[in-house]
Order: sequence, then structure tokens, then C-alpha cells
Amino acid sequence: MFLTRIWEISVGLAGLSIATMTVLIIARMRSVGRLRDETQRRDALLAAMLEWIESADPGHAQAITRALVQDQMLATNLLIEVFEIVRGEGQQRLAALAEAAGIGDRLRRDLASGTVRNRLAATEGLAWFPSAATSEALSRAVLDPNDDVSFTAATTLSALGSDLMFDEALIARLARVNSSRRIELVLAQFAQTRPDALLDLVVDPTRSLRIRTAGLDALTQTGIEGIVELLLSLQDSPCTDMRVAVARNLGSLGHPDGHGTIARYLSDERWEVRCKAAEAVGRLALLDLGPRLCDLLLDENWWVRHRAGEALAKLGEFGLSALQEIVALAGHTALGHTAEHVLAEVDAVKRSA
Repeated sequence: MFLTRIWEISVGLAGLSIATMTVLIIARMRSVGRLRDETQRRDALLAAMLEWIESADPGHAQAITRALVQDQMLATNLLIEVFEIVRGEGQQRLAALAEAAGIGDRLRRDLASGTVRNRLAATEGLAWFPSAATSEALSRAVLDPNDDVSFTAATTLSALGSDLMFDEALIARLARVNSSRRIELVLAQFAQTRPDALLDLVVDPTRSLRIRTAGLDALTQTGIEGIVELLLSLQDSPCTDMRVAVARNLGSLGHPDGHGTIARYLSDERWEVRCKAAEAVGRLALLDLGPRLCDLLLDENWWVRHRAGEALAKLGEFGLSALQEIVALAGHTALGHTAEHVLAEVDAVKRSA
């Protein structure tokens, strides 16, 4: 009786396993079928879009519009891909067709009440649907509780040529963000489209120093007229981070008028500024400041010594010869160890090249 019971349970479990496997197989087959069907629809729609862009055939336009209306999720994702590769009149005609088919309205609805993922996708997608309604929706999204959505909405608005300014809420929000990369992306967009607004922020001493220095970096990357004068006007800032930013950006620009500031910063009271000035000397290959770098190999701060050594190594034969001479003369001292360490790094880079 006991063995019979065990056998019945085993048969039942085996049957359950078979049933479960059957359900999983059917589900998998359906999933593969849906994926295949979606791929076919996507390929057909893509072919129709590209052919219509080339020919502007009204028949193709009607077919595309029907597909856009019936399968908006797939169509939206595909449209954004096509917009990335198609430019000019073809892109504008396709965007107008998509707007007429309701894709813009769908994105604006997602932006207003969708999930975070959908709201973020909508802020990016709306860059291709410029209109008063889009600008209004994005302006509201700048106040979104999610930082990613808020900042992406701000950059999209800026890219669309909006007059969006750095209001108090946006500035405060940027100042709270932990990710420097996120701040850089937002400010880089403003530097391209609203350099005047960003400039006002950079020179305002009441603003967050972190935002001001990131804004200065963004403006320098654009190479706008007057950027060297702006940097030099900030060179005597009492804030260490601002002087570091000035040294960093002068090193990036390589303008002759920045030479005196870089040279002076090699003796700055703050080690962070001396570090960045040393990096600038190496990056710009300022041979006349090579002896000053040798002096910094005796700096009290390890990072300054190390950066000075790296900068010397970038000065070509002069710098390498100076490091080798220091190793020979200084021996087993802190100075000698610094020079030896830098030369070892240079050799390692050469071997791996």
C-alpha cells in the first residue's frame, strides 16, 4: 500500500513536470512567433519609410501612416532610429507624417503620465517633434520628480532653441546631483545653445561653485569668443576649485595668453592648483617651464610630485633626460624614487604600444 502511494505520487509529479514543460514550450514558441512577427513588421515599415523618403509616393505615405497609427510603440522606436541617420528634408517630411499619425501626441502623453522609463524615452523622442505643444510639455517635465527626466527635458528644450533659462529650481537640482557626468551633459547642451545664460551663471559668485566650474568647462569646450578673457578674469579667485578649473581649461585651450597664469599656478598655495598647472605644462609642452617642474619633484605633496614627473616625461628629450639625471644623482631619496617611478611608467607604456 505504501509503495503504491509512492508510485502514484511519482507518476503525479512526472505528469506535472511534463505539463509544466509543455506550457513553457508553448509560451516560448508564442514568444518566438511574436518576436518574428514584430521583426517582420519592423523591417517592412523601415523599408516603406526609406522608400518614401526617396520617392515621396503618396501611396507609401498612406501605408506608413496606417502602420504608425496601428503599431505606435514599434513605430516610435523605429522612427527615432531613422531620425538618427536621415537628415534634411526627408527627416522633416517623415517627422510631419509621424506627427499627423499621432506619434507626437503619444510621446507627450507618456511624458505627462507614463512610467519613469517611458517619460525618459519621451523626452528624448520629442526632440524630433518640435512644436508649441512639445515645448509646453517639456517645460512641465523640467519639474519632473525624477532627475534624469528633468535634465533630459531641459537639454531637449535647449536643443530645440527654447528660451529656457537657469531658474532657481533647475540650478538647485543640478547642485544636488551626485553624478558630475550628468551635470556636464546638461551644461554642455546649454553651452551650445544658450552660452549667454551659462556665462551669467559662471560669473555669479552667489551660485554653486560646482555648477560654476562645470559651466566654465562646458563653455571652454565650445571655444566661444572671449573664453580666454573669461578664464583670466577668474584666475585670482579665492576658491581653490575655481583656480583648478582655470588651470584645467587653460591647459585645454593652449592659448599663449594663459602661459603666465599657468606659470604662476605652479607656485600656488594649494596643492590641487599646482597639480593641475603641472598637467597643463605637460599637455602644452611648455619647455621653458621644465625647470619649474623639476622643482616640483620636491613638493611636499605626493600628487604634485607625481604630476610634475608625468609632465616632465611629456616634454620629450629634455624631460626624460632631466628625470634620468635626477635618478642618477638623487639615488634612494624621495626625489629619486619619484623620478624612477615616472620613468618606469614611461617604459611600461612603450612596451605595451
